[in-house]
Amino acid sequence: MPYEKLEITTPAPVLSWANHSLGPEEIKMAKNVASLPFVFKHVALMPDVHLGKGALVGSVIATKEAIIPAAVGVDIGCFVGDTLIPLVDGQSYRIKDLMNWGKEFIVYACTPTGKIVAAQATAKLTRRNAPLVKVILDNGEEIICTPDHQFMLRDGSYKEAQLLQAETSLMPFYSKTDKDGYSLIVQPYSSRWQKAHWIIARSGLLGKIPRFEGQKTVIHHRNFYESDNRPENLEFMGDRDHSAYHRSPVERNQHWHSAKFEEKRVASLAQKAKTREGYQYYAERGTRNILQYMEQQPEHFKNAVAGNGNRGKQYLVEYNKSKKGREKSQEIANQYYTCEICGVDVKTPIGLHNHRKKEHQCNHKVVAVNHLNYTEDVYCLTVPEYHNFALKAGVFVHNCGMSAIKTSFTAEQLEGKLKKIRLDIEAAIPTGFNENKDVEKSVSNWQHWDDFKDLHRGVQDLQSKAMKQMGSLGGGNHFIEVCLDTENQVWLMLHSGSRNIGNKLAQCHIHTARELAKMAGNKLPDPDLAHFVAGTPEFQAYWHDLQWSQNYARVNRDVMMARFKHIVEKHLAGGKATKPLLQVNCHHNYAEKEVHFDEDVYVTRKGAVRAQTEDYGIIPGSMGAKSFIIKGKGNAHSFCSCSHGAGRLMSRNKAKNVYTLDDLIEQTNGVECRKDEGVLDEIPGAYKPIEQVMQNQADLVEVVATLKQVLCVKG
Repeated sequence: MPYEKLEITTPAPVLSWANHSLGPEEIKMAKNVASLPFVFKHVALMPDVHLGKGALVGSVIATKEAIIPAAVGVDIGCFVGDTLIPLVDGQSYRIKDLMNWGKEFIVYACTPTGKIVAAQATAKLTRRNAPLVKVILDNGEEIICTPDHQFMLRDGSYKEAQLLQAETSLMPFYSKTDKDGYSLIVQPYSSRWQKAHWIIARSGLLGKIPRFEGQKTVIHHRNFYESDNRPENLEFMGDRDHSAYHRSPVERNQHWHSAKFEEKRVASLAQKAKTREGYQYYAERGTRNILQYMEQQPEHFKNAVAGNGNRGKQYLVEYNKSKKGREKSQEIANQYYTCEICGVDVKTPIGLHNHRKKEHQCNHKVVAVNHLNYTEDVYCLTVPEYHNFALKAGVFVHNCGMSAIKTSFTAEQLEGKLKKIRLDIEAAIPTGFNENKDVEKSVSNWQHWDDFKDLHRGVQDLQSKAMKQMGSLGGGNHFIEVCLDTENQVWLMLHSGSRNIGNKLAQCHIHTARELAKMAGNKLPDPDLAHFVAGTPEFQAYWHDLQWSQNYARVNRDVMMARFKHIVEKHLAGGKATKPLLQVNCHHNYAEKEVHFDEDVYVTRKGAVRAQTEDYGIIPGSMGAKSFIIKGKGNAHSFCSCSHGAGRLMSRNKAKNVYTLDDLIEQTNGVECRKDEGVLDEIPGAYKPIEQVMQNQADLVEVVATLKQVLCVKG
């Protein structure tokens, strides 16, 4: 529905998408925020709006040169529009042009072990007028991006652009075209060149690789452009069938009869024999021919090889001692080979191998990182399966984060297994105030632990606890769910945040803001609306800790999702890793610097989700209701935002007084979950009807998928 402008007198108006008439306390809270002198344009209230601390949960507040420390957030790292992205069709495109395509395309991505694969991706505009840095590489390439964008290091981990230092080794992307027009890519894990069309095939984009009896499987390019490796242009064939297919137009093309073509064909076969696959193919074919010859003509073979060793020894020794033999040995010893990475000529194949290992180790190195004094609109790719993509500049970078997974599993596979899955989740992922007994390697290796010493002094004794809580759910409305969509496809979804460390940091800065307000004599309508002014040390300290906390929250979700996915795969796929069909992540309770109505502002989304055009998001219902995967419509009046859920209808204490365990059992019928006093305050009846909430924001979002929980773990 369109918004309603509240009939209240405030310096800034209040626009409401609420699905209910606001009560006196809610109106008072909205008026308090709208009366602040630094509020920009208006305050927007989302459909799930309800009472909160200082500001209504579900409110979106744009401010000029000030921020209220009641939210936690982080910017999304991105690239300027002219950044080139290589696609599998053999061409590179500007990232802003890819956004205008409005469809999926295929990029190169990299696994943590250094194996390059092909993956589907989409592009989107993520921020306007973003601050920038320039990363300069040892190959002379320059990459302009936001300071927080993460680059893939040679060991498979990530580091933000602003934290990169000279000589830092990055995961490389080397590509070239061979003399026959085929695209070649260096695999970082082996330092060997591989044809791009086989990377596409082994990424599963062409289906199962078939076998052709008596033939080697090859890949045919339908349009005869060997560098165009789009899946629709590739077709499996047997090598002899492929050769016959190419020779079929001989009578119509005299080039195929020419001596030049024959010379090229023979040279191509010789080159093929030098490759690992070609060598193996010709070795196997030669072995078959020799065995057949030995079987069919045993006497002839016996006579042919009689005295081979003694007969040849004499001539070999004589040749090696001769002038010609010595010259040949010297020639081989002095022969130079060109390094395909840097162009240096090195003696002998062994020398070339040692040169590669010493000088390159198959990586790119950072030369410098420079902060730029201008801003630009920035863009990023969403790569659901691998979360990274290659740049034309020759390195891999992280894509925007995600938190809900559409799997390849179906409802039938869950039958009889839900309780076991729930118990395994509860055993593997701590809930409530609990924490992990041990700190896993992926947690201890997180790069931002080095920054802990720079956080507010009030949390300096909490690093050990923060490390043990990373990979834990927390309490309240945090959840882990297995859901089914309308096509009975299985989804994995979780909701969590920055745990105790995020809360403690927020409380420290809220206290500081209140003290500053007292010292300045500011008369605020609510003490929880104390704020920091841009440019002050307190603002900078808060903004630093704000971003650290949201980074923590993102990694916390990643760690849990990895465990969650592994548990489901154990029960449904025998422990075999599976590829997600789609992943989505969004966060709420955060602040970000954005451009709205042509003005630079700070946008605080308190219990709201960003919904710019084409932004994916998650709007969960209660533990017995539907949830929704959405795309934003970029509604300017909502500051490109939408609700973060259904929103509470009553407080937790009231829910415990109104409802009984029998009510909980009835309202969660069909959902595998706890049904005890500990989760009674999360009963579906304590939340607003999600269908009505979605109806009220039809002008804010488009529904991509409708989900229903079949398993729920509450914090």
